[in-house]
Amino acid sequence: MMRKRSAAKSTLRDFRRAEIVAAAREIVAGSGLEALTIGALEKKLGFTRGVITYHFQDKDEIVDAVLASALREIDAATHAEVAQGNTAIEKISAVLRANLHGFLDHREAGIILLSFWGRLGSDPKARKANARLYDVYRERTLSVLDSGDFHFVDQPSLATVIVGLVLGIASQVYFEPGSVDPEGALNEATRCVVARLNGASGRT
Repeated sequence: MMRKRSAAKSTLRDFRRAEIVAAAREIVAGSGLEALTIGALEKKLGFTRGVITYHFQDKDEIVDAVLASALREIDAATHAEVAQGNTAIEKISAVLRANLHGFLDHREAGIILLSFWGRLGSDPKARKANARLYDVYRERTLSVLDSGDFHFVDQPSLATVIVGLVLGIASQVYFEPGSVDPEGALNEATRCVVARLNGASGRT
């Protein structure tokens, strides 16, 4: 009986934490990181401050949970799509598409990540978490380049360029909604990368 009560209490605690994180994500995505306060969460959730601080020690812990949640969501989305394609060139195209759509199809999570960019210079934890995501993107891209035996290019540098293309397109779409055609930009980015690979290999 005690074990059942403990499990139920743990489940309720997880549910409440998830509720708080979801509300915090909405605030950050809608109004920016600075708008995320305990007071704003009280108002949005209808919870008392005590309920919120029972589940999270302070605002910084909530901020960390919001960032971690967004990172997990985008990472899972891109990982699920990145295996598409048969040839190495098709796989490179899939990497570009998966990484960009990971941001664009998960808009709330993407906006949250971009909202943390302003903290990267002064917040070591945010910088480390952001760096982990970029490392994952570069490693996945490198694995595709390596599987295609693209030994004739500087693979780490090309992987960095591909990640930069994705983030550059995504940030422009977020900051200038309606003024950027993400599919057109993605197609051009893919053509540039494929042309580089074909050119370096001596293919026509």
